[in-house]
Amino acid sequence: MERLYILYDARCGICRRAREWAQAQPAYIPLTFLPAGSEEARRRFPGLSESAEPEELIAIGDRGEVYRNDSAWIMCLFALEDYREWANRLASPALRPLARQSFAFISRQRGNISRWLGMTDDQTVARGIQESPAPVCELDPEIILQRVETLNSQKRSMAVEAEQRRSFRL
Repeated sequence: MERLYILYDARCGICRRAREWAQAQPAYIPLTFLPAGSEEARRRFPGLSESAEPEELIAIGDRGEVYRNDSAWIMCLFALEDYREWANRLASPALRPLARQSFAFISRQRGNISRWLGMTDDQTVARGIQESPAPVCELDPEIILQRVETLNSQKRSMAVEAEQRRSFRL
């Protein structure tokens, strides 16, 4: 294998960060990242990158091998010099079920994880703000003033009562 193509969710903060991290690592096999659903991904890999909202990580070898989900994650690690040993360990019968479970969790929760870690892109934040109407104060200003006056009056009465109790004890 001379090159590994990775189809990833470019709108997902954790996916973008993982891409940046992997691209910074020394690699035995060069990684080429393509946003899933992009024009280039559809042109290079028709049928694999059709979804506008990718649900899985896909790795494609230069000879046409296709790796999905946990296999794709393991292949990404296998391509990296410092993580090939980890890839081999994760692919072993003892760890493969845990790797599958971990990678499936990360894949399913990537949007939530991205939001929790503040990795949401600006367009998603803007869309969320636009979809959330600004709260409107439904109270009449006169009612608010009356309530403030009532609270102030109660506060003054409590202060007078406290002063009278202190005077009575002396």
